[in-house]
Amino acid sequence: MAYRANPFLERMSERTTSDQEFVRLFSPKILERLAEDAFEGAVHVFRSPPGGGKTTLLRAFTPTALRAFWNARHVQEMSEAYQGLVARRIIHENEGPHLLGVLLSCASGYADLPAGVAHEGLFRSLLDCRIVLRALRSLGSLLGLGSIDELSGVRLEYEHVAQDLKSIPLLTIASDLLHWAEQQERSVYLELDAVGNSVNGNTQFDLRFEGVLWLQSVKFLVHEHPIAPKRLLMIDDLHKLRRKQRDLLLQELTEMRPSVPVWLSERNIALGEELLSQGAREGRELRQYSLEEIWSTARGPHQFATFAQNILDRRLDAQGLIPAGSFSQYLRNELRPAELAAEVAAGIDVFREEVTRHNGNTRYSEWLRRAEELIAQSHLEALRDLYVTRILLIRDEAKRQLSLNLAPLSAEELEERESSQVSSAAEIFMNEELNIPYYFGIERICVMATNNVEELLSLAAALYEGLLARQILRKPDLLLAPVDQEKLLKEVARRKRDFIPKSHTEGARAQRMLDAIGGFCRERTFLPNAPYAPGVTGVRLSVTELEEVKSSNSPATSSLRTLRRVLAECIAENLIFIRPSSASTSRESGTIFYLNRTLCAHYGLPLQLGGWQDVSADDLSQWMEKGRSPAKQKPLEIGQ
Repeated sequence: MAYRANPFLERMSERTTSDQEFVRLFSPKILERLAEDAFEGAVHVFRSPPGGGKTTLLRAFTPTALRAFWNARHVQEMSEAYQGLVARRIIHENEGPHLLGVLLSCASGYADLPAGVAHEGLFRSLLDCRIVLRALRSLGSLLGLGSIDELSGVRLEYEHVAQDLKSIPLLTIASDLLHWAEQQERSVYLELDAVGNSVNGNTQFDLRFEGVLWLQSVKFLVHEHPIAPKRLLMIDDLHKLRRKQRDLLLQELTEMRPSVPVWLSERNIALGEELLSQGAREGRELRQYSLEEIWSTARGPHQFATFAQNILDRRLDAQGLIPAGSFSQYLRNELRPAELAAEVAAGIDVFREEVTRHNGNTRYSEWLRRAEELIAQSHLEALRDLYVTRILLIRDEAKRQLSLNLAPLSAEELEERESSQVSSAAEIFMNEELNIPYYFGIERICVMATNNVEELLSLAAALYEGLLARQILRKPDLLLAPVDQEKLLKEVARRKRDFIPKSHTEGARAQRMLDAIGGFCRERTFLPNAPYAPGVTGVRLSVTELEEVKSSNSPATSSLRTLRRVLAECIAENLIFIRPSSASTSRESGTIFYLNRTLCAHYGLPLQLGGWQDVSADDLSQWMEKGRSPAKQKPLEIGQ
């Protein structure tokens, strides 16, 4: 068993992780969320912010990983992943892997090629020869060959369409074609070294991306037996290309209508300001998937929580400093009354002080009598009910002032007005006013990850350090109390916020804008009558306001152009995520910009979706440049 200081700090996509360890840590839950047509012939583009799990997903289909899945098929904890691959016909139960996954990265020098239309052929040539190289080397790995020279035993046949290939020779021995591809790659770089930024007119470069056509038309035979009948071309880090290279690749691959699946992976940042537009252009030959949005369906949050817990449990099994098992078993999920006696007493005092003015008011006599019963119980659940009562009292008081309705209210009506949203608002109010923990427990940790694997691991890493500290101090149990969990998680949230100026192009502006949104949301969340229960965690731009931001190109609107860049970068880096907002009889449609859930913890906001407030583009622009001053106290708002 491997021993690490903190297994949650290691990225699974890193090549330093062995394939055996990779498959042991890989969560098969993501396979269930892949679209049914993801392995059909077409161009499939996978996008997410950094840490969304793109490279990890691609690595799972490389030959060495598939062989590791196959070799571990009888291991109980690997059964789910193995069966998932069998169900997708990636692995055959009797014959092993049937898919040849070919993985390349665009981080390998493509952006260094000379720019301009005249050099597009150079880009195509380099990519084509590398597809051939990687495919043949991957074939050797799939077959378990000891050396590349053993590829001489693999014969190549070609379908009739391969006769149209102009740049890739139709050699029949795999090792011969491998040597050609190696020489072709050297020729590209020799050409660059010899002529600098000018292409030698005597050198022929590719007129189209033929690597895909070769991959879909070639057949591999060993002792006349066909192998690896299914193919998958995976090109990672598309955002590393120059914009024109990326557009060229996408356009030509889509027009090619490949008969094998071509997976392209890129960070959201590649879309730039297009991220502010809802929807994506798709068709039969181009299919686009947002990894963070595959969890945004009705059952998405539950499914991501299952996926996340599976990841955490596998990581915990990979270390030996504390006993393995379920990660959640080390996180206490309930508040103990004995630990919060002082906070409960303080909360009761606050409630009594605020309702004193209603003593003798017959309208609220039944509500206050019930409140006295709760006070006598003096426990945490009773305190939460008192906070709910306080919110409903304030709401009714504001409505009564408008309607002059003085009829007494029954205890039954109090219960009817209570809702899960108001109860959740009471919890965040108790956290704000009494420091009673709110950010704790495995479910809220999964929500704070904002559908991002890397963010999930950063939160878990802090909690794991807390567990190690308890072990070193010889605490009676390895169980993190809610107050300890919240302290550790809020420290991660603080670091995330503080790091924004250092890690983003428009980081200083982004931080000011996010701080302003956070402050604005706090003001609306903690209004005494909780009108947007459980709270506000986002702002909305109407379609008119958003169009103003997207179309601001004149010098007079330079601040809105800057806002456009900042918003796009915040979305790309998972600092903000967007959801559409439908039109109603009183407002037009728009786009909601929700704060990242870990940042919500930093600003002391609830974690649920739903609460948002309209703002203008000018508001966001001013907040971005100058920050935001807290608003003066406003009159109570009436809950809806």
